[in-house]
Amino acid sequence: MIERRLRYSERKAIAETGDLGPLQEEPSQELRAAFRHLIGEAESSNAHVPFLRATKGACAKYFGLSGDWSLASLANRLESDKFLDFVEIFVEGSSENYQVRLGRNRVTSVRPLAAPAREINELFDRHRFGYRLYQGEIRRISSPALDEIVVGPALLAVQRQGWEEVERSFREAIHHQRGGADENDDALTAANAAVEAALKAAGFEGANLGPLAKDFKKSSVVPPELRGVPEALDTLLKRSGALRSSHGDSHGKQAGAEPVPQELVDLAVNWAGAFIVYLAEAIPAD
Repeated sequence: MIERRLRYSERKAIAETGDLGPLQEEPSQELRAAFRHLIGEAESSNAHVPFLRATKGACAKYFGLSGDWSLASLANRLESDKFLDFVEIFVEGSSENYQVRLGRNRVTSVRPLAAPAREINELFDRHRFGYRLYQGEIRRISSPALDEIVVGPALLAVQRQGWEEVERSFREAIHHQRGGADENDDALTAANAAVEAALKAAGFEGANLGPLAKDFKKSSVVPPELRGVPEALDTLLKRSGALRSSHGDSHGKQAGAEPVPQELVDLAVNWAGAFIVYLAEAIPAD
């Protein structure tokens, strides 16, 4: 998956607040307008006739539509759940290869949009819509509240000298977390790398997570009243690695055969973010 390029206002928001803004449960008018533009691109392709026939037919049967209506009008008026149904139908139609006659004796295969799923996900991400498309199905991404309370502060917390690797790894974890089931093991790997980098940036000693966690447990950073927390942290770090080992494709399993469950990925990434915030606040900057 290619990461969407952030524009000036988005880079500014990340730099100033550490976040692009909370995720939304309802499609905004701006998202609907951007989606209508994408519909227009598909409708103006060489395959527009068979595409419209197939996609409008699927919508008419699914939503029970009759009379005069357009795909753009549906994008404008359908409520949240039905809007998501419509997105799935649209992606199915725009992903098909249609036989189109070009000239008297030439027939070619044409797809209305080159990469509709990628473009849909970029629109959802840009307009802070809390869903992503994976293998033709809409999936809700992790809790908008967690995204606002954990992810944003974590990105803000690492805006300090010497924490560049923490930021890179944590951003990578978020990116893979939202990329679909086949990227879940990569999200776990990046989340663990972010925690490891944060411990090192905070001044703890160790080549990997195990020794770093032990050094953390001996540190005065954690007050006596919370002396059980470091041990629990060390256990969770090891469990995260075990989950990656048993589910991920980086340890000899066929790629995609047994993706890491999404709820485990969300736990690892959000926990990593919360711990990064804690370290950044507990360890004073040089």
